[in-house]
Amino acid sequence: MSKNKLLTAALLATTSTVKAADNLSKTPSNDGQGVTEGGKSQRGVNHLTLEEAPLDNITMCVGKDGILGGFVLDKNFRYFPTDKVAIVINPFEDNFVKMTFIVSHVVASDKERVLFLAYSTKTSPSPQILTPISINKLALDLADIEIVGIYNVPAFGMEAQPSTRIGVGNPAARVKWEFDINLDTAVIPSMMNNVQDTIYMQAGLLKKSDFEEGNFSGMILSEVDTIQFVANECPNLIDRRQVTEFEF
Repeated sequence: MSKNKLLTAALLATTSTVKAADNLSKTPSNDGQGVTEGGKSQRGVNHLTLEEAPLDNITMCVGKDGILGGFVLDKNFRYFPTDKVAIVINPFEDNFVKMTFIVSHVVASDKERVLFLAYSTKTSPSPQILTPISINKLALDLADIEIVGIYNVPAFGMEAQPSTRIGVGNPAARVKWEFDINLDTAVIPSMMNNVQDTIYMQAGLLKKSDFEEGNFSGMILSEVDTIQFVANECPNLIDRRQVTEFEF
C-alpha cells in the first residue's frame, strides 16, 4: 500500500478507538508536547498555522484585505495569510499548477515526528478523531480524505542556551515547513463537473512512534483552509469581499 493509503487507513482505524482517547482530554500532557483541551493557545505546542503561496503557472483569487489585497511579501517570498482562496483552472493551458503550502510554528522537540497535509472535499460536523491536545480539531471527513504530503520531522533545537546580560534563549525554537504540491489540471475539471469544486486542507503533526502505531489522538492540527477551483477567471466576490487576482 502507498503511504497515502496507509495513513488514511490508520486515520479511519483510529475512529474506532476515540472513546479511549476521550480520557486524555482530562489528563495533562506529560511530555511537553501540549496542554489539555481548552488550554491557552501556544504556537507549535497545541496548534499549527497553514498558509498558501503561489509558485508557477497559477492564478490565485483572494478576497481583498488590506493595502495589498491579502498579499504579503516577506523578503521576496509571497504568501496569503487567509483561510480561503480560489484557483483558476484552465485544462487547455497547463498540465499542472504549482502551490506552496506553509506549516508554521513547528516547535522544537527531542523526539522524531511526522508532519502531513491532508484534504477532503467534505467536512465533518464533528471531529471523527479526538485530539485533546490540539486546539484545532480534525474537521475533514475521513470517508473522503486523501493525504497529499507526508514528511519526517527530525528532532532539533533542544540545546541548552547560554545565559546573557539581556536574557536566556528558549531552547524550543519554532520553524516553518514549506512544501510544494502540483495540482493536476487534467483531473480537477472532472471534480468541478461533479460539483466538487472546493477542497478543505488541514495539516497535522504527531510523534513518529504514535504515527507508526496508528495512534492519532496526540496530534496537533492547523486550522482548516478552503481552496475553491474556478473555471477560467476569478469570481467577483469571496466571502462577500471584492477579489484581487494574482497571476504567477
